[in-house]
Amino acid sequence: MSNAKSDAGRIEAEATISWSGWGGTVEGASGRLHAPTATQVELGGPGHATNPEELLAAALANCYTSTITAHARAKKIDIARIETKARTRLSWDEKTPHHIARGDLTVRITTAEPEARVRQLAEDAREHCPICNVLGATADVTLAVTVLPEC
Repeated sequence: MSNAKSDAGRIEAEATISWSGWGGTVEGASGRLHAPTATQVELGGPGHATNPEELLAAALANCYTSTITAHARAKKIDIARIETKARTRLSWDEKTPHHIARGDLTVRITTAEPEARVRQLAEDAREHCPICNVLGATADVTLAVTVLPEC
């Protein structure tokens, strides 16, 4: 079961945070997402749970992977395996409020396809990834790609 609701040209998803004091839980409408969440130690909270930046990193990794695999299927590029790691950075100072300042993607792609074609696919996916585009409003989104030969 998916939490996404779809109409022509639109998909919607839903999550709810229940919070008290320094922490709570996040629940996805699909029933698949359930995690404790808490304010980070660095911000005065207890930590020991997920937080918005980690959830955003997970969304970035998931969205980018979904985008690149969809583009690969459309272009008949066979990807045997892909591993996407994402990191987000929350920054602030006395003059600038809290904001996401960076999104870093590190992707390892195993394929028999020519490396140049796969690197172009990876760049195209970054340009079309909805989360990359949202982050691009306030952050640099970097991409490091490693292409491994399929054995």
